[in-house]
Amino acid sequence: MYRIFASLLLITALGAALPATAAVDDAVTAQAMDVTLQQMIPLRDGVHLAAAIWKPAIMTKPLPVVMVLTPYIRQEGQTRAAKFTQAGYIYVTVDVRGRGDSEGVYKPLWGNGPDGADVVEWLAKQPWCDGRVVTHGGSYRGMVQWQIMAQHPKHLVAAIPTASVYPGYDFPVTHGVEFPYEAQWLAFTSGKTSNEAVFNDGKYWQAKGEALYEAGKPYADFAETAGANKAAFLEWIDHHGYDSYWAAYNPTPKQYAGIDIPILTITGYFDGDQPGALRYYREFMQNASAHAKAQHYLLMGPWDHPGTRYPQKQLNGLTFADNSVLDIDQLQIDWLNWVLKGGKRPEAISDRVNYYAWGEGADEWRHAPTLEGLTSRTQKLYFSSPDSDASDPYHAGQLVDAPQKDEQADGFVSDPSKPRSHASLEAENNIQDSQVNPFDAFGGNRVVYMSQPLAEAETLAGWPRIVVNASMDTPDVDLFAEIQVVSPDGKTVVLGTDVLRARFKDREHEQLVKQGAIDSYAFDGFYYMVHRISKGSRLRVIVTPVDDPGAERNYNSGGRLAYEKASDARVSHVSVHLDAAHPSWLELPLAP
Repeated sequence: MYRIFASLLLITALGAALPATAAVDDAVTAQAMDVTLQQMIPLRDGVHLAAAIWKPAIMTKPLPVVMVLTPYIRQEGQTRAAKFTQAGYIYVTVDVRGRGDSEGVYKPLWGNGPDGADVVEWLAKQPWCDGRVVTHGGSYRGMVQWQIMAQHPKHLVAAIPTASVYPGYDFPVTHGVEFPYEAQWLAFTSGKTSNEAVFNDGKYWQAKGEALYEAGKPYADFAETAGANKAAFLEWIDHHGYDSYWAAYNPTPKQYAGIDIPILTITGYFDGDQPGALRYYREFMQNASAHAKAQHYLLMGPWDHPGTRYPQKQLNGLTFADNSVLDIDQLQIDWLNWVLKGGKRPEAISDRVNYYAWGEGADEWRHAPTLEGLTSRTQKLYFSSPDSDASDPYHAGQLVDAPQKDEQADGFVSDPSKPRSHASLEAENNIQDSQVNPFDAFGGNRVVYMSQPLAEAETLAGWPRIVVNASMDTPDVDLFAEIQVVSPDGKTVVLGTDVLRARFKDREHEQLVKQGAIDSYAFDGFYYMVHRISKGSRLRVIVTPVDDPGAERNYNSGGRLAYEKASDARVSHVSVHLDAAHPSWLELPLAP
């Protein structure tokens, strides 16, 4: 779990640790640009935001503006701007309210829509702008674009939201669970300056998280590490569910319905903000007009969060083909040239949905008119445990085609008073190493189910799902699930992970567990994936309690979340039911 939370979901979230841009060609130099380092842009309430403006050194006519609204200080645009100005665009980065040299009070994640709309309209009126403004940027900057689009500014003509965080859904809380990374990120964006050095000191933050975890202190104590944004941390942890507080940050159905511009959404299979990026995408497609939907393009590659801007061949022990690495900046320029200037359509965006299939015999870009069309069928594999012992690889349960009639429940124990060892955490970090026993990572406290070898190769295409019918003897508990593929040669590949807090099983409404009652818990937060699984491979599912310093600790007492402490801890005995009346299963979305 720690491996997944830290490396895939947390450290990469919001894109804060990214370099300003990838290297550009030697021919693109600062001499080709004119730079205005500080331009103050007025907003409707009298506050001014600070912008940096990059223009081609020689301009014979007004040009479209590509605009980024960022909390990471506007200087970050310097190198990327060279590419865009060389391509005939003006590039502008703007400090969000209260950050950098911008006036006003900074409220993390909030208020960017009206501010950004005002900036769009100001830019459009400048003599060097041709009246067309495009929004750009990833992670927080991707979220900002959706907030701006929801305001329907007149002169916004296109948007490229990339790896977009969705407040309350994938950050700073997911399925009722908060993560210490939120304090790290708040410290990074505290005050007016960058605070980049302390943010990037991973050992410091890991030590802070482990100290809190091992001391059994309330999670709320982590607010002390959040710098000037302690108040934001304390406000966020009062909203573990996706309630009206978080909904106010995000577009409404009516606002989606009013958006009608070309949009290019970019995300990755391992992108920590893929859940957010695809939630925006799906909500837009559910509410927008037919004309608007026809202009929305999706690009998904085998990338993590930084890789949505700077793809790499190697990631978390996996190696992808050369064709998985795209020049994202150039692709975005080519797309803008197509939708704004009548240029050639980029081959990589040859249909509305553009995705990379990886795995045995795949490793290629594919294209489709809809995301839903990638999944042609689903297959359920039911948990079975004939020996009533599914706790390790030698007594693992089975994944079978039909629910079993009268099988006894399996189970495990969540004991938050006993922190896990560093040895098991290290095992998690190396789970994709073929020399590491993947079960050592879970300390012997889990249930495991494994399929028979696949008779034929299959292509996973969509969101996997696990449904567990469970009962427990405490008012709450945190649960973790992982899906693995074990190839014929024994190599283990993690296809996905998910976490849920029992009292937030439907994400929106908090309801304590009725102790002893059997209820259905859906792990529906696995990432979208298109992966070819080879013949002879076996699928493996692991379900275990959440117990690591990479996540907020739940003491199972049913008390006020984030304020419970070790003295409140209750041991939870969790039963995973397998009988025909209460089956548990893995659901796989499959391609033709």
